[in-house]
Amino acid sequence: MTSQGAPQACSAFVDRVRTTMAQVGPDFPYIADPETGEWTTTANGNWCGGHWIGLLWLAHEHTGDEAFASVARAATDRMRAAMAADNMFYGMNHNYAGFRAYDHNGEDAHREIGLDGADRTVEYFHETARQVPLGTLAIEAPASNFRGPADDDAGPSGARLGAVDAIYTALPVLWRAYRETGDPSYRDVAVSHADRHLDWYVRDDGATWHHVEFDPETGDVIRQYNELAYSDDTCWARGQGWCIAGLARAYRETDAGRYLDALEYVVEYYIEHTPDDLIPFWDFEHPDRPNVERDTSSAALTAYGLTGLPAAGETEPLRAVGDRILDSLLTDYLTPVDESDTRQPGMVLESCYNGPAGFATKNEHVWTDYYTFYALSRRLAGELSQPGL
Repeated sequence: MTSQGAPQACSAFVDRVRTTMAQVGPDFPYIADPETGEWTTTANGNWCGGHWIGLLWLAHEHTGDEAFASVARAATDRMRAAMAADNMFYGMNHNYAGFRAYDHNGEDAHREIGLDGADRTVEYFHETARQVPLGTLAIEAPASNFRGPADDDAGPSGARLGAVDAIYTALPVLWRAYRETGDPSYRDVAVSHADRHLDWYVRDDGATWHHVEFDPETGDVIRQYNELAYSDDTCWARGQGWCIAGLARAYRETDAGRYLDALEYVVEYYIEHTPDDLIPFWDFEHPDRPNVERDTSSAALTAYGLTGLPAAGETEPLRAVGDRILDSLLTDYLTPVDESDTRQPGMVLESCYNGPAGFATKNEHVWTDYYTFYALSRRLAGELSQPGL
């Protein structure tokens, strides 16, 4: 974006939410054309409907316009009516539609939505493997390397797969539910999953694995592998972003040194394998870089996670990295990127969905918009977000 500052960036995001609301009607934005801004939609949000609901509540927070709140409520109803609970995304979506809406409007109904997200996540937790599995939700995308409901030639069912994403998609709703209720079962599941994450996903060099297939009877690892990276010898950038966001939250909730140590390690890998602007390629070690697409979704998740840390003490260097990444996103990847840019304002460009399949590799994605806007909102607030955010 042109160098107009954070308030202008916020206005651009609000404009983008407003134009999106007008375009998609009752549907959910998913992937947008980076030139026209036209959205491909889903009927009920698929795996990421909570990001749209979250964007609507952010726009309402910044404007007070009840139109945003009205659409957010209707979208919440549609998402909840359609979404099965046997997947790692249920908690994330109900955290955004539930607890975050409750923080904004104080309505008990939204608190109950958040608690439902936590309860169903605890129910789906695989106690032997100590994982909230990927699950059996069919991802809407014309690409076979998204796991789904059943075993097939492409790989095992998501019911016996762990994913690097889950430390963020599944656990924050549990941390919040524990603080809301004092029920230790929420905390215990979150800690158990997070500790297993350190064992299964963080590699010796600070990179991360995408998937772990486990034996559902014993919980033992069958194999670790990558689906959305270039190969098993490289690293999927968005997966690293999910890991960073999840470890940052785990440390905020527990003050446990093991999470901070791991966070510093994976952030060091991130920095060492990105260009100077700290926006990674979709695979950190793709052999064709720099002639491959960037991934602002990885950067947005990383900025979002790190800007939630205190800006003083032992997390000060990590927070500074998050601020640098956010600056880069707002300056160079948010429309308008310069004075001649006539595209719709408020689009975060160059987000890569599925690099190996060549699907939506240089687009605007609703989740990338959300995490960037949320990190920006923290900055505008001029204070560290509360632990529930």
